Amino acid sequence: MHTIGPYQGPLRRAVLHLKESNDLDLAQALGVRLGQLVPRCQTVVGVPTSARRQRWRGYCAPQRLAQAVARLWNTPLLHDFRCLGDPAPRKALRGLAARRACQETIFEHAGPISGSVLLVDDVVTSGRTLSFARQALLRAGAHRVELACIASSLESGESRR
Repeated sequence: MHTIGPYQGPLRRAVLHLKESNDLDLAQALGVRLGQLVPRCQTVVGVPTSARRQRWRGYCAPQRLAQAVARLWNTPLLHDFRCLGDPAPRKALRGLAARRACQETIFEHAGPISGSVLLVDDVVTSGRTLSFARQALLRAGAHRVELACIASSLESGESRR
């Protein structure tokens, strides 16, 4: 998994601001930085949020980041990747053990995928969401799925390259 850095300090504040404000300039800057760190793929997609979160926020932060990477690389954005169901709100799942015990988040892509895909998220806490989303892309036919996020709370040996 590729990350800009640990989920702390200024990077944590930037991720929270992005989640809460739909700051397009910040999404562009963070997405470009991420795109400079990861191996180039044939398509890019953000981890989709649930329909409830999408309605509440009015946007999907990981998709904003993915758009910035796709523009930087002049690479297509993958569409029709969806989060089915409504996972428990993150604030209700205190601690890593609670997040890992939460039921599986189900993702699906409407059609076949070929080639390599960069899967982008804003922050990784347990790695479960990225894992489930990656498996869905592989089931849809992706040959390789690179994982990238702005920040990670996983230990540095597990996350940053």
